[in-house]
Amino acid sequence: MFVFSKIKKKLFKNASTEAIKRLKRLWFIYMLPQWKLLVISLVFMGIYSALNAWSVSLLKPVFDKVFIEKNREILFVIAFQVIFAFGAKGVAQYIQSVTMIKMGSNFTKRLQGDLFERIISQDLEFFNKNNSGNLLVYFMGDLGAIRNTIVNSITTIVRDTCSIVFLVVLMFWKSFDMAAAMFILFPIGFYPMVYFGEKIKKIFSNQQNSFGNLYATLAQSFQGIKILKSYNMEESESKKIRGSAEAIAGIEVKMAKNSNVLSPLMEFFGGVAAAGTLAYGGYRIMCGTLTTGDFVVFLIAIVAAYQPMKSLANLNSTLQMGIMAIDRIFAIMDKKPVIMDKPRAYDLKVDKGVIRIKKVRFEYVPNVEILHGINLEVNPGEKIAIVGAAGSGKSTLINLLLRFYDVKNGSIEIDGQDIRDVTIRSLRSNIAFVSQDVVLFDDTIKNNILMGRSGATDDEAIEYAKHATAHNFIMKQKDGYDTVVGERGGSLSGGQKQMVSIARAMLKNVPILLLDEATSSLDSKSEKMVQEGLEKLMKGRTSIVIAHRLSTIINSDRIYVFESGNIVEVGTHKELLELNGYYANLYKIQFMHK
Repeated sequence: MFVFSKIKKKLFKNASTEAIKRLKRLWFIYMLPQWKLLVISLVFMGIYSALNAWSVSLLKPVFDKVFIEKNREILFVIAFQVIFAFGAKGVAQYIQSVTMIKMGSNFTKRLQGDLFERIISQDLEFFNKNNSGNLLVYFMGDLGAIRNTIVNSITTIVRDTCSIVFLVVLMFWKSFDMAAAMFILFPIGFYPMVYFGEKIKKIFSNQQNSFGNLYATLAQSFQGIKILKSYNMEESESKKIRGSAEAIAGIEVKMAKNSNVLSPLMEFFGGVAAAGTLAYGGYRIMCGTLTTGDFVVFLIAIVAAYQPMKSLANLNSTLQMGIMAIDRIFAIMDKKPVIMDKPRAYDLKVDKGVIRIKKVRFEYVPNVEILHGINLEVNPGEKIAIVGAAGSGKSTLINLLLRFYDVKNGSIEIDGQDIRDVTIRSLRSNIAFVSQDVVLFDDTIKNNILMGRSGATDDEAIEYAKHATAHNFIMKQKDGYDTVVGERGGSLSGGQKQMVSIARAMLKNVPILLLDEATSSLDSKSEKMVQEGLEKLMKGRTSIVIAHRLSTIINSDRIYVFESGNIVEVGTHKELLELNGYYANLYKIQFMHK
């Protein structure tokens, strides 16, 4: 017992208190609720182990009674027992394997869902710091490692340990002195696995990070395929991928070397045990103190115990990878979003749609302020525009209105309610957002529109597509509204994607509308069609429009001119031209060709 206690300490000496807590959480939250499957599996593991030892013990009468004494009557009895033992063992193994796989699948399914919910609830700052490749590794690598750890560890610890226990008891029964010698030497084989297990844990961490870099590079290459091809970057990107793949291959080889080094060690210990048994057992048979049957049973018991002992020896590498994966997964699961509802947050109620921005200051990076005390007001049903050079803080204001970030100082109110005091869900449920970077999902046009409002009907999707001037182009598609648009809407033109996004925003049918340079990337013809849809969308709604093309905001009720995080001019289009300042200069530059 002292030896096994030392082994246990060695196995978990690098596991922090937090890691142990996470293991317990994993067990109690995801495994214990499946206790019925667990019990069934454990019972049949025990049955399998007992039958395995019994089938070995049947060799004694085969040698002593049949081969030596030539007893024919017992031959058929033993044959029947052997058939029953192996058949029952196969059934037990089948039931145990199926229940463990089912339990592992249920565990993975639930943990995947919880992990996705936790990741998707994070704020934009989290996604800015974690690329999509690294996030994919959590689902494709770490979850698989945890599942293998849970399923294989339970199977190995219970079934293989029971098998060894039953076989060791059988060995002591047949020859106490030989078994005692074997049992004393047995724990020595565990020490190498502890040493190599610690190395495997470090290598696994590097492997997961390398996979994250590879997936990130792949995702960026596929998403930016147009730029990549237009700049003839195929060869340079291929070199990056080959470099990442080569690094992963090197880590996998290193992992294989450390994982498989235990096999020759176990082979050596097995050879020593078999040789010792043959020598000592043969001597005792010649002395007449051991029967041939007992000797054969003892020898076969050693052989039968070899595979479960080998599995136990390799268990540490699986455990170390699992512990590292659990640490990575729960580091994400335990991470709380920076932007959260207050404990007593209430649902936003919008009656008029008045937006007041008071002395707002904000910084993405400490001590690098982007907005410097912004004051801005939008009355019910008004359309106000924000213009300015890139980096002047226009899009930052939209991010603050949607609470993708929170203001550093000052406040933003909707109908007198500070948006930090209301629930995030209710805030965003009252705002429709259309940006220049249109995101469509790899689904049908109809389903992309229906994402605007839960429970909306197909007829409503068609109605609002017509309002957004999208109906005509949709009907020209091969499958109409059931046309699949591809990843990020790749099968549609820029104008068509924007019209679908406008239809989606119209379907949402909310009092506040935010437009972030929704037509800046379109050609003149597409811009005109999209602008018609936007005018319909803004009618009767409180609207804030960020515009690059000043022609689209000439009829705004008020225009705010941003420069370096400050509002430098405010007025109508006519008033700002008469002022002959920053806005007038921008207007002259854009319309110089006329």
